[in-house]
Amino acid sequence: MIKEFQIKGLEKLVNSSAIKDIYPMVDRIDIRYNGDLYAPRGWGGLEIDIFVNDPTITEENMYEKEFDPHYLVDFHIKQYFPYFNIDKLIMSFIVWNPDGDIIFSWNK
Repeated sequence: MIKEFQIKGLEKLVNSSAIKDIYPMVDRIDIRYNGDLYAPRGWGGLEIDIFVNDPTITEENMYEKEFDPHYLVDFHIKQYFPYFNIDKLIMSFIVWNPDGDIIFSWNK
């Protein structure tokens, strides 16, 4: 079972300059864990909300603007899992624009 302090530590690290230097369009990343099968998004796992600060980013142009949310999650965020004793998890993420609209979402 993953503890709250593990998720908060991971969240603090991914909101550091380590990620923002690579993806300057990322405003912040919120991470939640819910091991309950009746989680808000319908399953248990790691739920990641990625908020971008660039209102011109859309699903159609995010790769052209050098923003790859899959790589951000699958490589950059996952690389910190061992530091918090987090093993492989089911993950979902949503990318939000500055107005609070969904740009892109993914469930694994």
